[in-house]
Amino acid sequence: MEQEVLDCLQKLQLTREKEDDIVITNVARSELIEECSLSLFGCLLTNRQQNQRAFKNTLKSAWKMGSNLKIVEVGNNILQFKFGSLCQLEWVEKGGPWNFDNNLLLLSQWRKGLTTSNISFTNAPFWVQVWGLPFEYMSKDAGKDIGSKLGKVIEVDKRSLQVEQAKFMRIQVEIPIDKPLRKGGNITNAKGERCWIIFRYERLPTFCYICGILGHDDKHCQMSQTEGLKEKQYEEWLKAGGMVKSGSEKGKASNGRNSDPYGR
Repeated sequence: MEQEVLDCLQKLQLTREKEDDIVITNVARSELIEECSLSLFGCLLTNRQQNQRAFKNTLKSAWKMGSNLKIVEVGNNILQFKFGSLCQLEWVEKGGPWNFDNNLLLLSQWRKGLTTSNISFTNAPFWVQVWGLPFEYMSKDAGKDIGSKLGKVIEVDKRSLQVEQAKFMRIQVEIPIDKPLRKGGNITNAKGERCWIIFRYERLPTFCYICGILGHDDKHCQMSQTEGLKEKQYEEWLKAGGMVKSGSEKGKASNGRNSDPYGR
């Protein structure tokens, strides 16, 4: 009986210790907050092990920031990128998407309370080219409407709206990485008139031609393994560097059997 009482008192003492807050001095915390505010956190969208040293050296070479950039491994294959100024941080954010060995680098801004256990990487910025858009829709407002169907719109490229370059519109969008890439869609006006447009993605890294999701190739597609889906639903024209054939506005997006994005 006495031992049971002692055990209860011991547990009570431990509980009280847990409730005893540990106060961090404002001076130390303010310095760390300033450092964190100039940081991005990132990881590669891949299931394969990567050479972290080669990865860090490649980024340092690409970003060309010298000693102003510090890259720290913080666990769970996550890196902290510490920049010397806010303009350097913003340059990296706006210059994406970045990749290593064709694997997409996911980035996340710092926020208070962030740890490697609660950080989440859900979106990635891409420049999307919109092809087949009628000339009367070549406007910033139309670009925002179109981009909002892909994700969160960051910017509509003004240069793509100039007379010298009217082949396509460019929109920078934060695209959800857990959803299939969208190949195209119908746009409609107030009269209900429809027109098919296609999307092509600049600097597109590894993605699956079967399910259209970023981060894995056809050989590692879970949908292919679980649902028996084998036929490719996507083709090379989705990458902005490929060729696009001209076609009718009434065409449809490729279903994987036709290399023409207009489905002819």
